Amino acid sequence: MIKFKGLSIHGNFPQRFSAAQKYIDDTVIEKLEDYTPIANERFKNHGKMSRSHKIETAGVIINTEPKARREYYTNKGFSGANRGKLWLERMKADHKEEIARKAKEKF
Repeated sequence: MIKFKGLSIHGNFPQRFSAAQKYIDDTVIEKLEDYTPIANERFKNHGKMSRSHKIETAGVIINTEPKARREYYTNKGFSGANRGKLWLERMKADHKEEIARKAKEKF
């Protein structure tokens, strides 16, 4: 843990930073839906993994599906053009600059 003594933040920086982080988290979750694998339609949880991203804390996004970790590293990508393993890394490669630019413009 790092403790800062005598550090004061002026103006509305904390509020702007929190709003920007929330925008980034929400946008990442929205974009991840297109990259996360979808189970075959015959399974009862069809599409659930792509909708199971949650914000654990600011800046930390998790997938609550039990098989998400295994799929993140091993999925073969048969369930769509963008879908497959390492979905966060692939989404960042495609959208990182766009998300950062829009967050900077808004806040």
